Amino acid sequence: MDGTSVIKSVVKAANQYGSNASQDNLMFLLSQLDTLIGITSQGKSLKFFCPKEMLVTECLSYLLEFLNEPSTPPELTSKTMVLLFNLGADSEISHALQVTYNLPATLAACLQFYSKEQSPKQPEYLMLQCLQLLQKITYNYRISYPNNYGEDLIRFLIQQILGLESELQLPSLGLLANLCRNNISMQAHIKALDNIKAIYKKLIQCLSHSSQTVVVFSLSLLSSLCLYEEIGEKLFNAKNINQTFQLIFNILVKSDGIITRRYAVDLVIDVIKSPHIKQSLIIYEHFPVCLQQILKLLTTLEADAVSKIFELLLAFSSVNELRPAICRSLMMTPNLEALDSSIEPARLASTEPYFAAINWAMQDVQLHEHAPLKALEFLTDVYEELLDSSMTHVSPHLDIIIPIATGQLLCPVETDGVVLRARCRKLSKVLQLCLVLCGEEGVRSEIVRLLDTSVCLSILEHQLNHNRIGLNLYKPNNDDTDWSEPGAEVVLLMMDLFLKLEAYSLQQPLQQLLQDQRLMPFLAHSLTCKNRSRVQTALRVITHASSLQQFPTIILGECIASCNNHKAEEIETLKRPLNSPDPTFSLSRNNKLNDSSIQGLIDKMKTGMDLRDVRASEIMDVYEHKLTSLATKESHLQDLLEAKALALAQADRLIAQYRCRRAQSEAEARKLRCVLKESEKRSEEYREQLQQVMSDREHLSSKLQKASSENQRLITIAEAHDKLVVTHADTSKRLTCVESTLATQTAEYQSLKENHNLLTKHTDELQHKYNITVETLEKQQEELTTRLKETEGQLANVSTQLKQKIEQLEKEKEELDTALDGLRSQLEKSEKTIKELGQKTSTLESDCRKLKKEVREKDNQVKLQRAELDKHSQLTQMIHSLTGGK
Repeated sequence: MDGTSVIKSVVKAANQYGSNASQDNLMFLLSQLDTLIGITSQGKSLKFFCPKEMLVTECLSYLLEFLNEPSTPPELTSKTMVLLFNLGADSEISHALQVTYNLPATLAACLQFYSKEQSPKQPEYLMLQCLQLLQKITYNYRISYPNNYGEDLIRFLIQQILGLESELQLPSLGLLANLCRNNISMQAHIKALDNIKAIYKKLIQCLSHSSQTVVVFSLSLLSSLCLYEEIGEKLFNAKNINQTFQLIFNILVKSDGIITRRYAVDLVIDVIKSPHIKQSLIIYEHFPVCLQQILKLLTTLEADAVSKIFELLLAFSSVNELRPAICRSLMMTPNLEALDSSIEPARLASTEPYFAAINWAMQDVQLHEHAPLKALEFLTDVYEELLDSSMTHVSPHLDIIIPIATGQLLCPVETDGVVLRARCRKLSKVLQLCLVLCGEEGVRSEIVRLLDTSVCLSILEHQLNHNRIGLNLYKPNNDDTDWSEPGAEVVLLMMDLFLKLEAYSLQQPLQQLLQDQRLMPFLAHSLTCKNRSRVQTALRVITHASSLQQFPTIILGECIASCNNHKAEEIETLKRPLNSPDPTFSLSRNNKLNDSSIQGLIDKMKTGMDLRDVRASEIMDVYEHKLTSLATKESHLQDLLEAKALALAQADRLIAQYRCRRAQSEAEARKLRCVLKESEKRSEEYREQLQQVMSDREHLSSKLQKASSENQRLITIAEAHDKLVVTHADTSKRLTCVESTLATQTAEYQSLKENHNLLTKHTDELQHKYNITVETLEKQQEELTTRLKETEGQLANVSTQLKQKIEQLEKEKEELDTALDGLRSQLEKSEKTIKELGQKTSTLESDCRKLKKEVREKDNQVKLQRAELDKHSQLTQMIHSLTGGK
């Protein structure tokens, strides 16, 4: 369904209901609003709803009129809020609702009306819808304070937060967080409240809530109100900050709602502005793990959530100490290190954060406005750190990023100003990435190889021929369709890129561009702008071009002077009073004179044409053709006149609305006058009380002087008393220490004395046993010596006998050699006797060995007994020495 036709139907239905508030007209209006709500629901394009069109302006005026009217039926109010909630998803519409239509003030008045209304005609869900819409509209929008609704709104929100838990508490927390963020005047008002301690206590209690959204809202409020105060230092101290980091990172990773994640990102961005929290984040030991989990979100989330994640990563990369960790987490994943260069990045965008970032950077800005720009900015920061630092162990994957970066340099062909502005901004980010990549000397040749010079030149030609700055049109244009500023940045960055790649076959096109007169307005505009980097880049380009002979220095100087004159004129127009003559009046007068002269010329031609002229018919044909063209123009002007008449009718309606609102404001002014009179009366009473207080003050000042002198005397006495108390405490502590040491020494002495008595008894017993054992050992030794002597004597006898027998046998052998056969029997007998004697000698030898072993064992026992005796003697000496020392 066509969006424009739906808007027309809504405006028609609203007009009918405004002229006749019947039930049929109400039902028709509700059905048309349902249709418009359906085509503006979440995820659908809102480009057809341009707030600068007259039809959309009229539609929004009717919607706000429904909210301002107290007698509007609840179902119509609810549908209106739902429609405005859907429209608030678009940044342009949201900005128009905030600035042009002042929707926050209208919603605050509705909220105040619903809170005071006791009638059941106003359901409670309208308050919830109003709070949710107000929270969405005020996100990232700073409301100037003080104003005529802020105090009542804050009072209502704090009442809901401090009250019992209800469905209104969550949007109240979120709305108050929006109001306090980056708004010092609002923060000062809340800090000056009497119940600020109760507010802090309630917010700290909310940190343990089961809802992650409540926790994030509470932390955001606490960081806005007390981050740099004493309570904030206690809340975000070194002990608690690690738990806070872990809590926020868990919410970022595990949260399912985009609102919770959005506020969590804003919270991290706000708190790391504090130096001590930034330092705590740098030394946070779990930061690499949390960073990997956050980078993993790039592969799964939608465009709006990814845009916030990139915003968080850019905040991290703004801290120089965190950049190496970001580069490692992004570039050193296991799958990325083992990557085949032939794989397309889009295939791995769902698993690898690096390819997800590249994929988001390649997206079209018509589909996703913010995510591609932030992705390109994040990649620029990453490669700036990789190429400028000494992170040689991290692979930058230049074979992937260079073709993608050069492939994104495309010449815009659209005519829509909004799309052209977005594409120029993306081109600027791509050129910044290419400039960072050119910082590496070996990369420049690869960029020149892949860079399409003809495309770059076509981009420059498009800007030089169509950009408003290049055409010297300095009329101020703050419209979103104005793409001149981003286009000028594209021209400047492209020239800077050509300068860095000049040595790689780009010298000739660069010289032609630098000598082109159309480039001078861009250089002059960059030199006179507020951006430092653009000024430095322009100076770098001019310094390089000044060496060329045909460089148009004079034209550059004239362009710079023209820029300065333009800025001076803007300042003069701001200083010009309201009653000064408008310079456009003279132009309109000249146009009227020209129109009258043209009309006179036409009359003369009509009356003075002579048909007898030979070329009369040809001239008539020419002028007939001109008259037909003028007729077509007249019909076109008639259409424009009808459109203007419609616009005037709508302006009359808006004037009527303005008069109604002016009457309301006058009524409020009357109330304020009454309040002012009452305040003046109170001020007079306060003046009288103040005079009485001043007289009392003079009377009390004399008493205060006497009391101060007495107080000084008492202070000196108190100081002396404090010193005595301190000395007394020290002496008492020393006395208790001495008593305790004395008690321990006496106890040790008694224990040592008892041990000494036991040891003396034990040594006496051991001495007695030692004497007995020595006597027994001496007796055993004497017996063993006697036995040994006997055995030695027996062995000597046996050996002598054996020698004698051997001699006899030898003699017998010599005698009986001749009769050997006869004496074999005797020989066998002698051999038997010899064997028996050998057995006896072996037994005697074994007995001798056993006796020697027993003697050795006895000697060892004697030595052991002597060693024990020496130990006991040493113990006795030690005991005697200990007892003698005491």
